[in-house]
Amino acid sequence: MKRTLLICLTGIFSVAGFSQNIQKEYSLAEVRSSDDLEYEIYSYNDNQLLKATHILMDNGTMVKDSLRYDASNNITKIDGYQLINGSWTHVSYIEYTYDANGNRLSRSNYNSFGGTTFTLGGIYNYEYENDRLVRWNLLMGGTTLFEKATLTYNTEGKVVEELAQDNWNSGSWENSWKIVYDYNPDSTLKSSHQFFWNGFSWDTPGGDWFYYDDNQNCIKWEYKSGTRVTNKNEYEYNLDYTVEQLVLPLNPEVKSEKKSMVEMNNMVTLQHWYTEDDQGNLSYICDYIYTYDYIGTASISNLSFEVDNFSVYPNPSTDFVTIFNRTNNIRTIDVIDASGKSALKVTKVNKKEMNLDISGLSTGIYYLRMSTSKGIITQKLVKE
Repeated sequence: MKRTLLICLTGIFSVAGFSQNIQKEYSLAEVRSSDDLEYEIYSYNDNQLLKATHILMDNGTMVKDSLRYDASNNITKIDGYQLINGSWTHVSYIEYTYDANGNRLSRSNYNSFGGTTFTLGGIYNYEYENDRLVRWNLLMGGTTLFEKATLTYNTEGKVVEELAQDNWNSGSWENSWKIVYDYNPDSTLKSSHQFFWNGFSWDTPGGDWFYYDDNQNCIKWEYKSGTRVTNKNEYEYNLDYTVEQLVLPLNPEVKSEKKSMVEMNNMVTLQHWYTEDDQGNLSYICDYIYTYDYIGTASISNLSFEVDNFSVYPNPSTDFVTIFNRTNNIRTIDVIDASGKSALKVTKVNKKEMNLDISGLSTGIYYLRMSTSKGIITQKLVKE
């Protein structure tokens, strides 16, 4: 496929000394190329975990994945299906095991190779120290040790190198490949470079470089061969929503500090893809459009909590209220009635203080939902 899957973990929203589980507002439903040659469609279970994917690749291949979980919401099995001669055929599956802390211990993949019997391909085993992945190995056929790797971290706990060795050619352990990571002062990933051992020294075909906006959203991801950019992705975001407010598909193949997708703190909406053509020029290929499903505002009263950084006064009020945020600009303000419907909305505020006219609202209890670059804050408002 032309692109890399979006990877993101849901998390905890924190502001100035407090932590609060954030209400999920939207779920990522689809990523589709503007030329309609590719798409990925996501569906989720009642626990807001990825249940299935439906993928069309740019070569016309269509596949589906079905995911299963244990009681701790760890992915235990992925069944893979491919559309062959008009029928969905079970072609592969992957099984995972975990320790008591939720760290992945093994990954075993099985393939049918077009038949009805599944054959074990390999087993990855993972080792941890203080819940941090430090080593893994690959057993081909489940018995023959073929490859092993070691991960090295910096003082901030970021992986700086992953070194793999194999015994494929000589029967003895030799360097195979390594990935080296470099970070910006704010700990965002600056670049990654993959090296291959030629028997005497390390060769590298190039590296990935990442560029960010003020919210630590990656806005550009370039692959460089030497100094020449041969592949580029540019990203656009909706800054009204943070990733903590989104239900996103978690890639089960990522269980280390390795970066398989760009870093982002807000809702990605668009991805522009460019690649090098036959003449060596960087050419636009297509866009990838991210579509989200609105989850809703059920149980909005449970979202009401006081935040030291926000002030709403006077409250109660009959006509105007002043909304003040001490730390971050307010982006949008949404006044929600008791039924969960929007009664008043102001967009593009982009300042820390605003006077809001509520004179047109009926008497009653409302909830002010205010979005900032750090997330959504909801507070109770009484209109007299």
